[in-house]
Amino acid sequence: MSSPAPVVMKFGGSSVADLERIRHCALRVVERAAAQPVVVVVSAMGKTTNELLAMARALIDPPPARELDMLLSTGERGSMTLLALAIAALGRQAISLTGSQCGIITDHQHGRARIVEVRPFRVLDELAAGNIVIIGGFQGVSYKRDVTTLGRGGSDTTAVALAAAIDADCEIYSDVDGVYSADPREVDDATRLDTLSYGEMQALARAGAKVLHSQAVQLAEERGIAIYARHSRPEIAGETIIRKNPPSRPGVRAVASDASIIRVNLLFRAGAFRHVPEAIRQLGPLGLRHLRIAEHGVTGLLSQAQRTDSSEALARLGIFARSLGRDLAGLECVEGFAAVSCVGAGLEENPAVVARAYESLQAADVPVREVHTDSHSLAFMVESGRRVQAVRALHATFIGRGGETR
Repeated sequence: MSSPAPVVMKFGGSSVADLERIRHCALRVVERAAAQPVVVVVSAMGKTTNELLAMARALIDPPPARELDMLLSTGERGSMTLLALAIAALGRQAISLTGSQCGIITDHQHGRARIVEVRPFRVLDELAAGNIVIIGGFQGVSYKRDVTTLGRGGSDTTAVALAAAIDADCEIYSDVDGVYSADPREVDDATRLDTLSYGEMQALARAGAKVLHSQAVQLAEERGIAIYARHSRPEIAGETIIRKNPPSRPGVRAVASDASIIRVNLLFRAGAFRHVPEAIRQLGPLGLRHLRIAEHGVTGLLSQAQRTDSSEALARLGIFARSLGRDLAGLECVEGFAAVSCVGAGLEENPAVVARAYESLQAADVPVREVHTDSHSLAFMVESGRRVQAVRALHATFIGRGGETR
């Protein structure tokens, strides 16, 4: 008889925010470990990462990237150790491992490293020995043997990468029971989506939904790993399954928003455009979305949802702008905007959806500054103070009560 397959359970920062919640997670993990081998990935407790970052910046701003990675990685190390202790208190064997100890190898980009390989030999050995394995998310080790962090959503990426490496299911636990048609704290009739395709989930993540990070979903798609998004409290049984699904029927499935957007404008000098296109390819990795390129300049949107990422991106953007030298006439960063996005299938090819969205926002007295489209989303840039109005208006127009896309 074959042994049961392992499972990777990832708990976010709100799920391990204090000792009581850590004990609840420990109970859930121990119950699961009675049926199959368990690997747990944890984020730092509550606001620990922000507190560590604030301390670093109080000493030097900006902090050196290598030292900041060393500091921020301690947040996950604290929560993984406490969870291992809580499991031991329940009478089960558990061992905590850092990203380097569990074989997560990254490139050498501090603060935004990419996983290049997972060598799960230690993880598999510990599972074979009967241990529950607790791993600090968000971190790895570079080929230069330096501690690295994976950037925004890094613990999700850790969980997916480990699940792929050990051929396991991947379960993501947070303070919501799956992915909703809108933020239920802002839209009363928002409903849970039972299934989403990888593309739809990536679009929602990029648009501001905070259940999963787009990089983790992209990795799951590449490795064929299904993701189960669930609530960390066991009595709340709902879930959303993200996997390769049949194409959704055309229409809007959800509305998401990014509350604080910087509009970045790079202005070229007359006649300089012919020298610039190759350099512009560097803008994508800086985190700018919805790039528009014209002879007079380039515009793009930068999310401030994660201040550590946006601050670094702005610093690198300044370096990039200086590299253009005389070709650049100016760099503008305009704040005070939000992006409100309809996410679904076939939106880019459906002008009727765009027209209905405009009518809905106009009726709600929400001026639209600009609109961006791609294969799974239709994003409207509005004033930050009108964001919730816009979300509610679009949700009422396209989804409404009962969660049925119209």
